[in-house]
Amino acid sequence: MITIREATIEDLQTLRDIGIETYKEHFSDIWTAAGIQNFLSEDFSVCELQKSIGSPAKHCWLIALNEEDQAVGFSKVNWSRPIPISDQVGAELQKIYFLKSQAGKGYGKQLLQFIHDSAQNHNEGFIWLDVLKTNSNAQRFYEHFGFRALGEIPFSTDMAEIGMLVMCCDLTR
Repeated sequence: MITIREATIEDLQTLRDIGIETYKEHFSDIWTAAGIQNFLSEDFSVCELQKSIGSPAKHCWLIALNEEDQAVGFSKVNWSRPIPISDQVGAELQKIYFLKSQAGKGYGKQLLQFIHDSAQNHNEGFIWLDVLKTNSNAQRFYEHFGFRALGEIPFSTDMAEIGMLVMCCDLTR
């Protein structure tokens, strides 16, 4: 069982550390070493995190903590964002990552349910996300939670054009 709470500015370093660690664990194979370093230094910069955490009306950062109160995962939700390949607006699940050592414990389901409930409390009609076209395990995970594929959008790293699949869950049903 994990504890999920909204991150505050005091959690900035924890978010930065776990963000960089989980991204490298999951995606280092699609970047060169320099490419992933550049991406992470921008995506998890102190300045960017400060702005984002300091804007709770626009963004919601969540931290998942284990029984020892250690961060094992996190997510970032952006409220009321236009859904690609659609004329709808919804909560964008921009990031949801767990340490690889925590896989298979049901934590992802717990965090996604928390996000689902939070989105409904924010009167969002949809939750949407984009996932690597090549990540069929993640796609199946989201499908089990009610997400459906809408279409593809481009995404590339410094190594390759990979593409993303946009998935959406209708909260009004």
